[in-house]
Amino acid sequence: MSSLNLNNIYVGENGRVQLSGGSSNIDFVDTVDKMIAARRIPADNLETRIEENDEKIAALKELQTLVGTLKDSMANLYGATSFDNSKNIFEAKQIFASSDGSDAASLIGVTASNAAETGSYTFEINQVASRHKLSSDTQPVAAGDDITGITGTGTFTVTGGTGSSTVTVAAGDTLQDIRDKINNIKDSTGVQASVVKVSDTESTLILTSTEEGEDNRMSFSDDSGNVLQSLGILTDPTTIDAANVIDAGNNASLTLDGITVTRGSNEFSDLVDGLTISLYDAEPGTEITIEIEQDLNQAKTAILDFVDAYNAVQTFINEKTAIDATTGEASDDAILLGDTSVKGIESALQQIAGSFANGVTDRAGKDDYSVFAEIGLDFVPYGSNQDPLLDKTIQIDETALNEALLNEPDEVMELFLFRGKSDDSDITMTGFDSQTQAGTYAFNIEASGGAITGVTYDLFDPEGNVIATGKNATVSGNSIRTPDGLRLFYSGDGNADSTVNVSTSIGLGAQFYFELDSILDDEEGTLTQAISELETQTASHEEKVERIDERLARQREILMDKFIAMETALARMQNIQDSLDEMMAAGQDSS
Repeated sequence: MSSLNLNNIYVGENGRVQLSGGSSNIDFVDTVDKMIAARRIPADNLETRIEENDEKIAALKELQTLVGTLKDSMANLYGATSFDNSKNIFEAKQIFASSDGSDAASLIGVTASNAAETGSYTFEINQVASRHKLSSDTQPVAAGDDITGITGTGTFTVTGGTGSSTVTVAAGDTLQDIRDKINNIKDSTGVQASVVKVSDTESTLILTSTEEGEDNRMSFSDDSGNVLQSLGILTDPTTIDAANVIDAGNNASLTLDGITVTRGSNEFSDLVDGLTISLYDAEPGTEITIEIEQDLNQAKTAILDFVDAYNAVQTFINEKTAIDATTGEASDDAILLGDTSVKGIESALQQIAGSFANGVTDRAGKDDYSVFAEIGLDFVPYGSNQDPLLDKTIQIDETALNEALLNEPDEVMELFLFRGKSDDSDITMTGFDSQTQAGTYAFNIEASGGAITGVTYDLFDPEGNVIATGKNATVSGNSIRTPDGLRLFYSGDGNADSTVNVSTSIGLGAQFYFELDSILDDEEGTLTQAISELETQTASHEEKVERIDERLARQREILMDKFIAMETALARMQNIQDSLDEMMAAGQDSS
């Protein structure tokens, strides 16, 4: 029993069904497929390139993420300016508290921003701020009934820290009704109310200021009728019954280094710059000592995070550009081998990590920190490690890093940050950019009538060599900006000319930050352009593949039509041959 080979059946675009090789014994479907496949080799090559590009794009985007993480790790390590030093991790503070009485933490809470100065403070808490609170007389309640009726009607005024408002009491109103009416105007008066069930037959109304301190104390007046007097809150139309005062609503009082200070709140945010102080309890006679110190652990953590992020970038590049040491061939993962953008990024980062901070000041009698190796950060030498992924990463000598931070924290700070120091307290650096130079800016500030009228400056490199003279800075109010991005704020009276020197240095953290910012730029960045170029190539390849496939589809139909025509002609010839054979056979039979 024979079977039908469905692979030999061809259905054309016109719907005709044709048996491939039915007359010629040539499987023309397979033949045409192989011819088209041979002609499609250029498209196959393009698809291979598309696949390779997709892998490279994915790898570059992963590298872009890693470089972004590295840039983020530098956010507090490059010297960004802020009025409270919040962007300078080296200015982070830690607090130590002790007490000669109760535990300091039960009496006071202190937080320090980066703007706080290091130092020691002695506190004594004499009194904490409280809310003014009073009650009504206890009111009778019918047995089994928690709603108390009030004798009398009328209006009364409630006054608190935020204002005054009037309450109207109608016949049949209860303590709960009065409570609700007072609470409805709480936002405009600063007074709130509650009802306390003393027993099954007694309740009382409690009135409390919503804020602490003497300025928020409450006052009341019976305007018509005597509702508050009947409740025992007032002894006459305006006088609070002292017997029902629960808390007088006092200010907080503390002594700081012998100076007594009062506030209407237990939160002191304006007492010492950079410190927020919260009072929990008063204990007169107890001295609490608060010490503010640099939090070097935060600086160390930031440096370690930077090293981790740097090494993540380098190990990724090592992996994606690796060559097998035995065969000398690219490894299976080396999809970025030969990529000039990756090579450029690697070279740029290594160059900064191994270079010098520019313009850092000398320490008295000592060489200044100018390279990472001096604080315990150094490269893993190429080929020195059994794991090739660790080549050219940064290794940490924590002992050296700890000693540097402990003994010379300001010098470690200069090694990383962009720094600007003015010799005039009226001039403060407020900003800089990647074009700002290290050296000394010697400014001539012209001022009269309370305003700056013009600013020129000379620029010298860190060795004192002249870079530029007589340059003009842009002035906007009290703000001064140089063409290379140095920004200053002038706080003088503007009535006389002055000369000011601003010394700048560019630490390695600042150099890293601006290089990374350039690499990640949305339009001109190295990685952005590399990814865009590959995506453009891929789009072009895809268009070419589409055109090739369209052309080959037409060619395939043409070839199929030709083979079908051949099959048809052969079938016709075979029919003629069969007819002739029959005629000849019939003639022989008749003879």
